[in-house]
Amino acid sequence: MRATPRRRAGDDQATFLSRWLKVWVILLTVVVLVVVGYLIVITNSLASINGNLATAQRAVVGAGGNVVTLPNQVDRINGALAGIDPALKPIPGQADEIIAALTSINSKLTNTDSSLKEISSVLQNVLGSVNGINGLLIDANDPGDRLGVQNIHRRVAAVNGASSPRQGSANGGGSCGEFCQPNNLTTAEADARDINRVVDTGVVPHAAAICRGLSNLALVTGISGCGTGQ
Repeated sequence: MRATPRRRAGDDQATFLSRWLKVWVILLTVVVLVVVGYLIVITNSLASINGNLATAQRAVVGAGGNVVTLPNQVDRINGALAGIDPALKPIPGQADEIIAALTSINSKLTNTDSSLKEISSVLQNVLGSVNGINGLLIDANDPGDRLGVQNIHRRVAAVNGASSPRQGSANGGGSCGEFCQPNNLTTAEADARDINRVVDTGVVPHAAAICRGLSNLALVTGISGCGTGQ
């Protein structure tokens, strides 16, 4: 009866050890399976990397021939740029010169514009004076009293006593006819004074103004249409 408890104690210990052994075996099995899984994944990744490296190696080998000449091509480009650089350096200075020239041209054209405006107004005044002179000359040529310049040769011939079938010589006591009127010379003198007045007060001042405008224009263009005496 006393041997029975000892057997039970031995059986309990064996059962306990057996359980712990099973637990450790299971744990080791799980660890091994996990490690094997990781190793399989790592192996596949390494195989893929190896394939990619093989592809990259073939690409590098194919590009090797072109890469060898790349330094020469870079040197050629640098040489071309070195030739272009001296040609590009003067461009900023030339651009400044062009801007200065255009500025000068702009100021000269501004002066020319003002001179041309002045000349335009002067020419308009001259045109009005010329139109007035034109009307005066038309009146002087053939006025209503027939004492204009159109038949002046006949009047001069009559005054000088030229012979004609109708009238005798003035030196011989003949008559100068229709032209020997007391106001003939007075009318001619008045016409001459009118013409002289229009010329002095209209033509001469406007001509002088034109010369002054052309002198202002000459400062810009160097071209003048008037003499030094104007």
